[in-house]
Amino acid sequence: MNKYTITSIMILLSSSSLAQDSCMVRPSCADMGYTKSANDCEGKKAISCPFDLSAYYCPESGFSEYPLETCPDNGVCSELTQYKLDSCQNSYEISSDGLTCNACNFTNYPLSNCDANGTCSDYTCGNVTKYKLDSCNSGYNKSGNTCVVACSLSGYPLSSCPQNGNCSWKTCDGTTKYVLNSCKTNYYKSSNTCKSCSSICIDESSCEYPGYKNRECDCMTYCCDRYYDYYERCDFYFANDPRAYCGGDGTGPGICIPDPL
Repeated sequence: MNKYTITSIMILLSSSSLAQDSCMVRPSCADMGYTKSANDCEGKKAISCPFDLSAYYCPESGFSEYPLETCPDNGVCSELTQYKLDSCQNSYEISSDGLTCNACNFTNYPLSNCDANGTCSDYTCGNVTKYKLDSCNSGYNKSGNTCVVACSLSGYPLSSCPQNGNCSWKTCDGTTKYVLNSCKTNYYKSSNTCKSCSSICIDESSCEYPGYKNRECDCMTYCCDRYYDYYERCDFYFANDPRAYCGGDGTGPGICIPDPL
């Protein structure tokens, strides 16, 4: 039974009671709004008068604002003789055509709260509001869905530790960088890489005047000429002493000492 029928019955009962007490005339169908004929309401949802089934009420515009035969699942509706979807229950939202309730999609809004040091955009669906982090305040950098204190990777030039290297590392804003400290046994440091000692070590017994040892590889890498000293390989240069040669005593790279002969 629709609400107009109920209203009409209540008026009728009330009118009957009043008529008994004060002999008032019952209101007519026209007085209660039933002023249309069946032809007037053709093609529209109509309600007939309970006292005169030939008298009708129907909205001038039909029921365009009440297009639903039933209220959809998870919906909250108002009713005439049909339904109009007013809102949806928790975690649901009204569809673009206004006829159904769709589950909320928070895929792009993963946060229940915005980071205290960030700026967020929000999306409200049903009675739930979720957030996504757009940017961070000065002094903070964005790392995923959070804001972290800004830091520097100065002094850590490498994206990864070289093979056969021993490195220190630092992580900043989710990025880890490395610095090469030394190389593993049988390797020596060359700029930001580690090279095999086998590429520089020579047979010490082949040198009449041994050169200096590479400390990382602990091997002889150079033979000296008794009568000519290679300046760039020595700490000292005895320009006036043709007997100078490079000492291979392991005390340091290129330590030149006088020819003991």
